[in-house]
Amino acid sequence: MQFAGQRTDMDFNPVGEPVNMLVALTEEVLPDPAAVFITGITPQHTRDEGFSEADFLKRLHEVMLTPGTIILGFNTVRFDDEFMRYTLYRNFYDPYEWQWKDGRSRWDVLDVVRMTRALRPDDIKWPVDAAGQPTNRLELLTAANGLDHESAHDALSDVRATIAVAKLIKDKQPKLFAYLLKLRDKKEVAKLVSLDDPQPFVYASGQYPKGNLHATVAYPLAPGSTPSSVIVYDLRYDPTPWIGKTVKQLKDSRFATAEQRQAPDFMPFPAKELAYNKCPAVAPLGVLDAAAQERVHLDLATVEQHLALLRRSGLADKLRDVFARDGFPAAKDVDAQLYDGFIGEADKGRMSAVRAADERSLADFHPDFVDPRLEQLLLRYKARNFPRSLSQDERAAWETYRAERLGADAPGFTKTLRALANRATDEQQFLLQELQLWLESIAPEAD
Repeated sequence: MQFAGQRTDMDFNPVGEPVNMLVALTEEVLPDPAAVFITGITPQHTRDEGFSEADFLKRLHEVMLTPGTIILGFNTVRFDDEFMRYTLYRNFYDPYEWQWKDGRSRWDVLDVVRMTRALRPDDIKWPVDAAGQPTNRLELLTAANGLDHESAHDALSDVRATIAVAKLIKDKQPKLFAYLLKLRDKKEVAKLVSLDDPQPFVYASGQYPKGNLHATVAYPLAPGSTPSSVIVYDLRYDPTPWIGKTVKQLKDSRFATAEQRQAPDFMPFPAKELAYNKCPAVAPLGVLDAAAQERVHLDLATVEQHLALLRRSGLADKLRDVFARDGFPAAKDVDAQLYDGFIGEADKGRMSAVRAADERSLADFHPDFVDPRLEQLLLRYKARNFPRSLSQDERAAWETYRAERLGADAPGFTKTLRALANRATDEQQFLLQELQLWLESIAPEAD
């Protein structure tokens, strides 16, 4: 619903004016009320001042996704990038080219923060939460270090805070910053994390506990479920208890419920997949000096002991089976079918033609797509961005889809509004009223 960005030079000095855009919510979508509470942005606001998705993406490519751009954010690789891919997919863009074509690349400050805190924290103030546990939340990092962050969860304010944190780390720990910046290239990651000559390495990831500053020493053990991933073992843990477990038992441990994880005898699953193309924060074992070992609660003697056991454990083959993709149920809705397969080259020209078409030409535009998803997406693309281009039959099909989706989503949405109303502030009560009015305004007409 809101996108913001600011171009900078490599020293994080602003270049040009920031981009701050609302994207109009379409009339089949009921937003999460809790998200609206956080941002304060109502659907009506996006409709009054926002761009259509098609216009937003054109502007994004013109002003932000220029050749050679490093696309940088805070927790963007695992969060925001998913939104971007789906938005591009349903608007007839390749969902991946934006992050690598024409010399572009992406990077994520969050894992840089994690590794800096674990390995080289000097001259930076590090916040803790109310329970005294380390936290790397953006608004707390900026507050602790006296950096500007006027309104947390406002996109432009978050962008400026991200720039400030990145600049802080670059200024205070330039060698570590420069090293991690190179890891946006998966080939650089593969030089360190390799199955050809496996060696233990330092790894910072949100999947590791915050009590250990999200850092550990890991070891590449087996190929992952995709060509761009590898299974790594957390050498914090003795492999002995896992050696005799069956593949099913290992899977049960990997996918343990939240309740099971609270059991006194629960052992954290010691392996995960590392994706080469997701800018992981990894470093050679030599950087883990005595002070860092103390901070992450892991000493090299333990690492060496567990590594010797792991190498003769025979766990590699079992873990390959544990992480093998069994296949997920096919998504029924075409909007959710992004990962059902890559779009072939034969359709790329037709997709370009769709993006170039205006409302009038779209009215009688029927490309002969190879990929069956695209024919279904075309109807929704027209309805969301160029509704006057719909034929009578297309309008009827769109309204049928809207009625089905809203019929499924409205009961839960209404229940959430009622629950929030009991504890909402005056400002939040206004937001709840706007959300109720949005539901009423987009509800399909009764037959």
